[in-house]
Amino acid sequence: MAEVTIVGAGLAGLAAAVNCAKAGHRVRVLERFERIGGDPHIRPAVDVTPMDPEKLGRFIGVDLKPPYVTPTEEFVVYVYGKAHVIPGWQLYLHSVERGPRPTSLDSLLYETARESGVEFEFGVSLDSQGDFARLPPNSIIATGLHVEPFLALKRPYVDVYGFIGKTRYEGPPRIMGFFDRYTKYYNYCANVNGVAFALAFDRRPASGSMRDAWDRQLREWEGVEFEQWLPHEGVVATKKITAPCLYTGNKILAGTLAGMQDPFFLFGVQSSLVSGKIAAIAVDDKERAWRLFNTFTSAYKYSWLYKWLFDVQPHMMRNLGLRLGFGLYLRQRPLLQPVIDVALKSLPGFGRY
Repeated sequence: MAEVTIVGAGLAGLAAAVNCAKAGHRVRVLERFERIGGDPHIRPAVDVTPMDPEKLGRFIGVDLKPPYVTPTEEFVVYVYGKAHVIPGWQLYLHSVERGPRPTSLDSLLYETARESGVEFEFGVSLDSQGDFARLPPNSIIATGLHVEPFLALKRPYVDVYGFIGKTRYEGPPRIMGFFDRYTKYYNYCANVNGVAFALAFDRRPASGSMRDAWDRQLREWEGVEFEQWLPHEGVVATKKITAPCLYTGNKILAGTLAGMQDPFFLFGVQSSLVSGKIAAIAVDDKERAWRLFNTFTSAYKYSWLYKWLFDVQPHMMRNLGLRLGFGLYLRQRPLLQPVIDVALKSLPGFGRY
């Protein structure tokens, strides 16, 4: 079998590596950092995402279980100061540690890939159009949130700005979401495996007043304190309604670069894993991979339109709509759960295995 080159050792790249190796290919992964787990500036981190670990694990060929993927016990969403509490299982939420620690999902996939014979080269940065052009045909590009590959491959993107906080925190896995006047997106704080991670982001550089307001809310409402906030910048492929893209030239795209990320909440864990599996299939069967990719992204345009409509609403309308929506769900959950299930299955990578 041929050698397959994969650029990026994030979730999409590692899932692609595991599945390419299982298909009999020699696999070489090129990673810009000196170890797995992504940017040490923001890791360890905690992602929370809707997921069916059993079905997803079967699809990608990796057993997804604690501590790598853990059911989220509680989701607390603050809508302009008003708290709505939802048990995590009602929304299929699972907490995932990201980074280099042994309890992270990155580490599980890395060890699985190594056991499958995958070779890794660290400290390799590919940034220019020429760098990517020199890669062999059927190389898989899974470079995550870094802007250089988007520019080199002429992929549309949106800049996101914000700040992050990390601290030790013991307790059951939870997530707190914050919709408020200080951001056009939302902020979240989550914990798992003894780590709490907070991320604020917006379409424009985050202000000090935003940081201070949210820091105060976290301390007063949740009792979570962060000694230091670090600035953060990245990109997401949600600029256009036509963002999902599996192929560019003779290369295969995966993860964020492929536009598999949910455009509203920016859920990326399950879509990255699915995208990596599809990219591995594309090495040998482009038509089958294309059909799968279209199936998993078939509802993307509807989520994108909903996000666009949400973005243009003034805070007064957002406040009203979100309070009505969450309030109705909490009062009429048995009646509305089928609707929620349909909405969740529209997320790229969720419920279509």
